[in-house]
Amino acid sequence: MSGPQRPRRIGLLGGSFDPPHVGHLVVAECALVELGLDELRLVVAGTPWMKPAVSPAADRVALVRAAVEETPGLVVDDREARRDGPTYTADTLAEVRAEEPDAELFFVLGEDAAWDLPAWERVAEAFALATFVVVTRPDSPAPDESRLPGPIVLLRIPQLRVSSTELRARFADGRATRWLVPPAVDAEVRRRGLYGTGSAAADA
Repeated sequence: MSGPQRPRRIGLLGGSFDPPHVGHLVVAECALVELGLDELRLVVAGTPWMKPAVSPAADRVALVRAAVEETPGLVVDDREARRDGPTYTADTLAEVRAEEPDAELFFVLGEDAAWDLPAWERVAEAFALATFVVVTRPDSPAPDESRLPGPIVLLRIPQLRVSSTELRARFADGRATRWLVPPAVDAEVRRRGLYGTGSAAADA
């Protein structure tokens, strides 16, 4: 006779993903495997209230789909991209909790964003809905938990310094981007003519 089935473990990794790059995928894969998640959702921000995105939400959703389409366990969640108005994590976590009432939820974020947590809207509500997982790099200081409404879990990953800001400049300047983004993302950026690349049709 089998015992009770364990709750599903669902991770959420939010971001503008403008564009998504290998650093995002390393974080996602480490969280998926090392936290023992059943699924890691990349939540594409619509109108982030703290960091406005450069590209339209529909383009960024398409880029993330291209990035993870062949990676088991990684999926795209576009609910924030479809939501009107500013994006708040507490709203997203409340929606996922309503859809998955028995699941264990894990919200994954980088250490830079974690230092800003005390300034987040309804941060205590967000902490009540999910376990917060802070991605850190070797020798980096962890956020001060005394300033947070609850405990955090630290997830240490290999050091890989890639930024979406730098990648947008590289695309615009015609510099190398191969291996900094998945090949499917590189192709989709150029097909859509994002970041000043010009579309494939225009280059033909």
